[in-house]
Amino acid sequence: MASLTKPNELVVAPFYKNGPTLQFFQIDFGANVSAKLDTDYVGYTGVAARSPVAVALEAIQQACSIEVVGTVDNTGGTGEGLRFAVAAPGGIFGTARWDGTNSETFAYYLQRLIRASGTTYGNVQGVDLTAVTVRDYAF
Repeated sequence: MASLTKPNELVVAPFYKNGPTLQFFQIDFGANVSAKLDTDYVGYTGVAARSPVAVALEAIQQACSIEVVGTVDNTGGTGEGLRFAVAAPGGIFGTARWDGTNSETFAYYLQRLIRASGTTYGNVQGVDLTAVTVRDYAF
């Protein structure tokens, strides 16, 4: 069978099919969160400690719509990474004054939101959310 060559074929990356653009990010928790995906009862007090992953994702939801959440991976260390995608209508979230003050990347803004939730909740199941990092992730 002869091969078929398509004239003027061009692939442009990234490519998005229908709907909003997805923008991808990576969270590095700095601690293994693979076994901390649900509420945990800590110590004899019976006080429920929330999942650090759930707290982080709720913080992100304040700013955008999360469309895809991956599984916890070994980026940054065993069980420390989590990749997710948000809907970015009209193109990617770039650098702007997301909170109305300083100009910053959207990844840094999401990082600040998660760290602020760590200030509210403290260490969540032994994970210090005030030290979490968020960065852009590209395939």
